[in-house]
Amino acid sequence: MHASTEAVTQCETLLRTMMEDLQARCIWPNVRIIIAGMLKRRIELAEVYDEVHAALASPPRALYVFWDAFVHAADGWNPEKNRAARQAREELVGINSRISELADQMAALLDRRDDLHNYSGFNSGTRYHILDIVHHASEHNYHYESYVKDELERLQYQFDLKYWPALSEVVQAIGADAESAEISANDPATAAATESRKSGRSDFVKAFLARVDDNKVREYGVIPNSFTLSDSALASLVNCGLALEFDELVDADFIKRFRQRQRQSKKA
Repeated sequence: MHASTEAVTQCETLLRTMMEDLQARCIWPNVRIIIAGMLKRRIELAEVYDEVHAALASPPRALYVFWDAFVHAADGWNPEKNRAARQAREELVGINSRISELADQMAALLDRRDDLHNYSGFNSGTRYHILDIVHHASEHNYHYESYVKDELERLQYQFDLKYWPALSEVVQAIGADAESAEISANDPATAAATESRKSGRSDFVKAFLARVDDNKVREYGVIPNSFTLSDSALASLVNCGLALEFDELVDADFIKRFRQRQRQSKKA
């Protein structure tokens, strides 16, 4: 099968326009590198251009949205960034756990300090009202000083200390919040790319397909709901998007196995 000249021309023109626009705005340098690499691999992508153009040339902006989703997925979900994302998730778990532990310790220290202030005959002159702490923390915040502080001060003078949480209670609430935190991805691509235990090239495939799905008509996008890529087209996109070397290239069988695993995981 030979790709049509129209399909190749339109897709490459669109990619060049995207690259020039990004360059003019001095943004997304890695995406520009990815596009430049794709433009050098016309032979590998020609039939992909044909397949994508045939399906997406008619719906307004669908072709642009598809390629935009692809190049940004290739930038955001390459193997190095996949590993970094998993590390960030694990770090976030550890940080919340540490915050919870330290909050317990700090709350106990604050309670003990209050006891010493009240019964030892000594006082360290530290702030004890939560709003005093808020005022102090916000003293360089122009918006707080201009629009919020006066209102809070009126409330502070109107209601005595028994109406406000103790500092130790505030710290305990911060700790409880961290302890009960559930880590979740901020978008479908992140969730899809990091769902497996180990990182691999399949992460990029998951992220890219999630971005495509997120731009389909059922999600208020422009890509037709029925749109899907063939195994060979998706394999070529993986090879070019990740700039894989000859001994790293994936083929249609790789995508076929990937899709089989995805179907099986959904049934489980």
